[in-house]
Amino acid sequence: MGLRLKSPVIEIEDFWAWDRLARERRWTDGLPVAPPTEDRILAILEYLDRDPCENIGVVPPAQGLATVEQVAIQCAMAGCLPEHVPVVLAALEAMLEPKFNLHGVQTTTNPCAPLVIVSGPVVQRLGFHAGDNAFGGGSHASAAVGRAMRLILWNIGRGYPGETDRATLGSPAKYLFCVAENLAESPWPPIHTDYGLRPEEDAVTVFACQSPEPIFTPGTADRVLKVLAATLPTVGVNMFHAAGQFLVVFSPRVAQELARAGYGRREVREWLFEHARYELGWLRRLGVLVAGEPHQYYWGHRPGGPLDLSGLSDETKLPMVERPEDIHLLVTGGMGQWWAGFCPGWGNYGGFAVTKAIRFPGKEAP
Repeated sequence: MGLRLKSPVIEIEDFWAWDRLARERRWTDGLPVAPPTEDRILAILEYLDRDPCENIGVVPPAQGLATVEQVAIQCAMAGCLPEHVPVVLAALEAMLEPKFNLHGVQTTTNPCAPLVIVSGPVVQRLGFHAGDNAFGGGSHASAAVGRAMRLILWNIGRGYPGETDRATLGSPAKYLFCVAENLAESPWPPIHTDYGLRPEEDAVTVFACQSPEPIFTPGTADRVLKVLAATLPTVGVNMFHAAGQFLVVFSPRVAQELARAGYGRREVREWLFEHARYELGWLRRLGVLVAGEPHQYYWGHRPGGPLDLSGLSDETKLPMVERPEDIHLLVTGGMGQWWAGFCPGWGNYGGFAVTKAIRFPGKEAP
């Protein structure tokens, strides 16, 4: 006996009738979505070969039940091919890990959004885009996976602006936020090896952050690092008052220059941790350290409580994060110029990077 959908089936006249229905029932955040026809959903479920009622988890803040069938529906609406869906499932499982704190990410006033980073052989196999305009589109796989994740957070988690989503300004990343690693032109091992997976595995890494702030970093490795050290420690990001984690994105040209100078991913992290810091005297001269004001350098909500800066000299250099491992590094984009990107995280409230292997049906783990 074949698969049967548990969800109700609604007959509609044409696409525009569907489009009107989707808006009326709030199944879209404003952009058009594809009609999740029965045949397209069944094709996804047959490919996955998983129980449609299998529970992946509950998606906050509405605590909506994310069954395999419900995820398949969102993927169909996003235009996913069946083979894209295991990537979506891995990303969702990663976002549901407690350390990610998806409830907080969905409801914070911060403009962060869950970024999905795809790495491994799957990037080329499914055609994820990792060249020029890597964050801006150019691939069915990248767009469909990113859009599916947003629809899951919208329709199952009900992260509605002005109700549960309290992001003061928001971000275009809340429509779509998926990028792939450019391993073909990266001088370093895949990003997922930083988190315990083997190089040959397919993986997703999720991290709640802001869209990349572009940083022009031409020149030698020494100059690249000094530009980053002078640019990253700005007082307007959550790292200033809440530490947490951040992501630095390197175009391949910049990463290759660093590698030629002997910098691996670990060495870059350690250098940035030691040198991309706030000078205490500079902060005092700026007047941004105000007694009793919570949004200053105090790293609240951390074990041990706020740091006591009162007895420290003006020459003291204060780190942006607590450990080098809180700095994440990604290589993506084209070779055209010396660009890097800074993606501040949410702080130590959550949204921390989580990596999951992608499980494709019928494929044994490497």
